[in-house]
Amino acid sequence: MLEVTTRATSTALTTIERARQVLGCSPAVVDDPTLSRFIGDASRVVADHCRCVFALEAVRETFIDSDLRAGGPILARSPVVEITRVLSNAEVVMGTGYRLDTTTGRLWRTDADGHVMPWWGGHLTVEYRAGYVLPSSDAGAPASTLPEPIERAANMLVGAYVGIRGRDPTIKTESTEGVGSVSYWVPGASDKLMSPEAEQLLLPYVRFYP
Repeated sequence: MLEVTTRATSTALTTIERARQVLGCSPAVVDDPTLSRFIGDASRVVADHCRCVFALEAVRETFIDSDLRAGGPILARSPVVEITRVLSNAEVVMGTGYRLDTTTGRLWRTDADGHVMPWWGGHLTVEYRAGYVLPSSDAGAPASTLPEPIERAANMLVGAYVGIRGRDPTIKTESTEGVGSVSYWVPGASDKLMSPEAEQLLLPYVRFYP
């Protein structure tokens, strides 16, 4: 069970200013409220696609005996910035008593020599902070730690949303006699996102474990 103890104030993976800079999209093309909505939509789509919460949050995660039998629990959030407290059967486990595998997110129990050992008992609570500092236009905001490909993918989706405004998404080809024709990209059966390039950029960030 996971409980968010300190929730992020924003989950937007880019800002209006950064999106405009990347897309070359002026307020005459799309106004700020509409662009902000597209950014929110794109950010949710990226997060759902990757099965990941990208914003930095503090959480408390509880595991029971069945979660511990494989050698150690896999934390639901990543990347882990800090583990603030670990409780095994209500007893505090010191930092020297566990080790986090940053690749898999598995929390190993270790002895005094650093050797892996089983988690004893049937109840484990891990309090930690995980995620990225997201882009912000607020004065004095900390620098973003979000990987560039994730923000780029979000901006690509925003650009796709801007591009399809006002047209029928079911139209694949349009032609005007004496002028020419235009074909629109439509997603295929294997496409998960509106932008194939965005989907490729996000491949390393898709979580395939709980």
